[in-house]
Amino acid sequence: MNLRQLEIFYAVMKCGTISAAAKQLHVSQPNVTRVLAHTEQQQGFALFERVKGRLVPTREAQLLLPEAEKIYQQLGQFRNLTKRIKAGDKHLSIGATPILSSAMLAPIIADIYKYSDYSIEMSTGNQDELCDALLKHQLDLAVCFGNDTPASLIQQTLLTTEMVAIMPLPQPKQESVSLDYLLGESMPLIALDSRDPLGLQLSQAIHALVPEYHPQVTVRNYSAAAELVAQGLGCAVVDPWTARQYQHRVHCVSLSPTIEISVSLLYAEHSPMSIAAKWFVEQLKQSL
Repeated sequence: MNLRQLEIFYAVMKCGTISAAAKQLHVSQPNVTRVLAHTEQQQGFALFERVKGRLVPTREAQLLLPEAEKIYQQLGQFRNLTKRIKAGDKHLSIGATPILSSAMLAPIIADIYKYSDYSIEMSTGNQDELCDALLKHQLDLAVCFGNDTPASLIQQTLLTTEMVAIMPLPQPKQESVSLDYLLGESMPLIALDSRDPLGLQLSQAIHALVPEYHPQVTVRNYSAAAELVAQGLGCAVVDPWTARQYQHRVHCVSLSPTIEISVSLLYAEHSPMSIAAKWFVEQLKQSL
């Protein structure tokens, strides 16, 4: 099965009909039908059957689908790489956690577009997803929380800051609260997933005070934690950018003692930064 046959087979499997697959691939329906028929003849077995007017994949087609998906994804990555190469030295693929992409990087990228001809592709994900994308050459740079990274990645600390406590409105005016106070509140403390860098730091701080602590509600997304606080479910401890975005819907106060967090720049050790990447990092550092 060549790449064209694979592309059409995958499109029909995903779309469910010849017409939908043809529309997605921007080709005619007879073209799709012809390629499928040739593929089945070449392979020696049927890929689809007509059952009451519907196109139904055979067992053989279902067995082929997982491997076809892997190849199709690799083909997409290859196409993205060729686009990046074609764009030359003025194209960057940057990844970041959702809150850092919107609150930190978006204003910088907006400024860059005003006075340069760089093209920038922004992706979001959690730390594990970003590290994986760097190792697969899908990203040039990544910005995320924490400073623990795989050995094959280079980490540079961009800045350090502190986590912030957020509580439902209305609240008495307080400049700071302790983690012990939040744990003793009648409403629950919404926890962050310990697989997350900030979640791990928060979990360690909590268990240092209450070793047997088990949260009622745990989220991995900081905005989800803030939204739950805004809905009156409980309190949370989040990064300052998330707190700032929700400052009109929740009560924000500092923590005492503080929980210090870092924002890091990551790139692959086996792929040194390009001139464009180094230039972007300089813009980023200046803005911070």
